[in-house]
Amino acid sequence: MRLPLFPLHTVLFPETTLPLHVFEPRYREMIGRCLEHDESFGIALILDGDEVGGHAIPRRIGTEATIIALQRNSHGEYDIVVQGQRRFAIRSLDRGRAYLRADVDWLDEPLGKEVEVLADAVARLFAGIVETLETGGHAIVDDTWKEMDPRTLSFRVAAALPGAVDLRQELLETPDTASRLRREAELLMAVHRIGAETGAG
Repeated sequence: MRLPLFPLHTVLFPETTLPLHVFEPRYREMIGRCLEHDESFGIALILDGDEVGGHAIPRRIGTEATIIALQRNSHGEYDIVVQGQRRFAIRSLDRGRAYLRADVDWLDEPLGKEVEVLADAVARLFAGIVETLETGGHAIVDDTWKEMDPRTLSFRVAAALPGAVDLRQELLETPDTASRLRREAELLMAVHRIGAETGAG
């Protein structure tokens, strides 16, 4: 499968949304083409390089993005909202156009062992920090996460957790849901500990 590629300094997870302002001519061309042909594109974290100008080198694992909301201004720039679909691994890059394209393989989404137990634990831990995150300016838009299946929960929590992009990329690259939830439980417990220590101080 060949996907147009949008390298960014952010990580998109499956089953989550991301607003984007698209102003560079090459990416306006890419979005226009996707809209014309009703196609998706890929978002991958930048390993080396910049979002604007030049050629960025993307990380190998990214997420397919479909456009779910769109506004175009008088200058031809786009404000879009995308939804994450499937994870992919880049096999090769094609620099034949103004924007990157990649030949990709879709990644499986195995659940892994003890996934229900881990999902319950993560949902409980996450409930404990939602208020803290919102106070800190992280808006938790969706509270239906309590009823989510383990895979969706793992991606929604990954998107909501505060942290560096490298940590988000690590969660995106985690091969199965159980391993992702286990790592999130560790991170959430660390957030709880920091909160408790700050409160005690």
